[in-house]
Amino acid sequence: MLKIRAYEEDSFSFYKGIVKSKRNTESKPDIKEELAVISDTQSQYFEDYDDAFDMDSLALMQSMPYSENNKVNLKSLYNYRNKRIQALKSTLTTHPHHRDHIFNTCQNCTINDVDSMDHVLGQTEFPEYSVHPKNLFPCCSDCNRKKSDKFVDDKGSQLFLNLFIDDLPKSHYLKVRFEANWMPRFYLEQPDDVTDDVFNLIKNHYENLDLLERFRGKGGEIINNLKAIIKSYKGLEINIGDKINEQCKDLETYLGYNHRQVVIYRELAASQDFIQHCMT
Repeated sequence: MLKIRAYEEDSFSFYKGIVKSKRNTESKPDIKEELAVISDTQSQYFEDYDDAFDMDSLALMQSMPYSENNKVNLKSLYNYRNKRIQALKSTLTTHPHHRDHIFNTCQNCTINDVDSMDHVLGQTEFPEYSVHPKNLFPCCSDCNRKKSDKFVDDKGSQLFLNLFIDDLPKSHYLKVRFEANWMPRFYLEQPDDVTDDVFNLIKNHYENLDLLERFRGKGGEIINNLKAIIKSYKGLEINIGDKINEQCKDLETYLGYNHRQVVIYRELAASQDFIQHCMT
């Protein structure tokens, strides 16, 4: 997982651009006028969101008392195929460390391609932020389905990482052990230098998105690729474990310190049994 650069331009201008492109329809003949009536209120709400975003206090946000008609109008502003939403997606999926690369993998899971936008604060409770650019996170459909409409639980604890804001530890919290035929089984382990609050948030995210089991299903391909790499070293006078660890360092920057590929490579680099298995 990697932290993603949030939208850096004026958020309410983004909202106004989408409202401007909205058209009255037969079923909603007055939507343009109705949205204009609440424009000043929306401007203040967007400012409130931006302030909470900057202070990392989105978990404390309260929904606004809009009428049902206004809620419907605000939710209707979001359309994944909208040109401005697609442009936002392109901006957000630029790799944070390699600006010339588009990084179209969902960072909530690191498994699937981005094909939707997740609402950090859900549309049902917070329709006023349906098209706030800092409330839209590039996401795969699987993660979007698994995420509830809630950002916090009944006790106020955050249920998911917000990878616009939350810093990920460089310490190794994702671990792997291997079963028969080198099938991976992932688990989480709290490093000494990671606080309980940070680890519990990571744990919530992994559990609610079922990531450990989803990673397991994708582990075979990674291991087969590593086997091919190790076989290519056959006959060379090199330390294969060191070579794999060199690759890990490169992958850490591009994929994240606790990406499942990095974790598998790191663990198997230290396994002479696995290296020998690949050579036979």
